Amino acid sequence: MAARIEAAPYEGAIWVRVIAEDGQELARAPLADAKIDTALGRTARKLTFDDGTLFETQDHAGFEALDTGTRGARLHALERFGPHLIAFTAACLVAAFLLWRYGLDTIAALAVAVTPQVAVEKIDTGTLEIIDFATAEDSMLTNEEEARVRSIYARVLAALSENERNKRDFELLFRAMPAVGPNAFALPGGTIVVTDELVREFPDADVIAGILGHEIGHVVEDHGLHRLYRSLGAYALISLLVGETGPMLEDILLEGNALLSLSYSRAQESAADEFGLTLSHSAGFDPIGLKIFFERLGAGIGDDMQWMSTHPNHSNRVEAIELYIRGLE
Repeated sequence: MAARIEAAPYEGAIWVRVIAEDGQELARAPLADAKIDTALGRTARKLTFDDGTLFETQDHAGFEALDTGTRGARLHALERFGPHLIAFTAACLVAAFLLWRYGLDTIAALAVAVTPQVAVEKIDTGTLEIIDFATAEDSMLTNEEEARVRSIYARVLAALSENERNKRDFELLFRAMPAVGPNAFALPGGTIVVTDELVREFPDADVIAGILGHEIGHVVEDHGLHRLYRSLGAYALISLLVGETGPMLEDILLEGNALLSLSYSRAQESAADEFGLTLSHSAGFDPIGLKIFFERLGAGIGDDMQWMSTHPNHSNRVEAIELYIRGLE
């Protein structure tokens, strides 16, 4: 049965009445003793009396007269579509853009600063497990080949300041990764993986030294952690906007999947190039080795337009390396 709600003075107080369609009074009680549910869109409203009697009705006008000025009524008014809602939505979008554009790097830097080393080591372990399961095979290098690279690595690492060496658990590993080709990559905790293909296609010690210095630079500058936290911050921002967060931390920080899908920024790659050139030069190697590597790599895969990638293209990268080498001379 449809009913309407009325409020009227009675015995010195305001009473609420429930009136049936035929005008019959179904119930009444002091307004102070009645519980009015919070409005939610255009759904039916509920009125509950002290004795447990519950009435549900679509008489929104009647309810608005009852709870005028209350917190629930003010919130309900804000829910209605209008200029204020458009302005609020626009403000949220602008704030989200500003946070994404200018705030994520700061947040990531703070997160990196407070991350304990044991957590970073777990990231390395989880990521390496994924790599070994999905793309890597046991190294097929000979003992002599591996020993030669380890000797180069030891010299380059020794050129790093003692303070930086002691901050992380640096470790050099070898993997056969035909799908990846001649390459090396660093994990945030200090694990550096060199592919068999790199060792055999680029036997020049200066090339290997430059690449190892480059990867050590990524570790020292915390580029891996920074890109991980920046990605996490962007994911959290989008999740908050759409109302779904999910088990982000466990998936991203511990499983290692997300780290594999991320790329260093152009600025990070350029900074690692300069770091590697300086470090390999300090270790007694010719920094031209890094230039040779990217020249040959560029000749093999072509030179895409720079704006289409987060990495510097090979032509620009080689030119930047040449300029930096001149500064070392």
